[in-house]
Amino acid sequence: MSLSAEDVYRVEFGNAPIGRRGYAKHEVDDFVERIAKTLVGEDDLTAAEVHHVMFSKPLLGKRGYDEREVDEFLDEVEDEFARRGGRPYPVPEARTVAQATTPRTAPADLPTPITTD
Repeated sequence: MSLSAEDVYRVEFGNAPIGRRGYAKHEVDDFVERIAKTLVGEDDLTAAEVHHVMFSKPLLGKRGYDEREVDEFLDEVEDEFARRGGRPYPVPEARTVAQATTPRTAPADLPTPITTD
């Protein structure tokens, strides 16, 4: 089954079980947004980045998303991205949480190098 951005936007995760903190909701939500944008060509997440993403724990006394539910969803996304790539993906070094949840910007046009004769 192929994932679409609409499928991703409809995904809901339950709270972590009592006694567990789970994953920080805002970080997961930001990453899910990036997944949806990648599916429509507005971002460039890879299967390896999905595989390596790490989320913080919520503040003490707060419950985040159920880790198992989030991990199962990310496994599906990773498989989808790998299929779309049509080949095994390289496994780069893991990015930090801030890097993984921050949208990438297109590189600015580089100036033409000046050469002297």
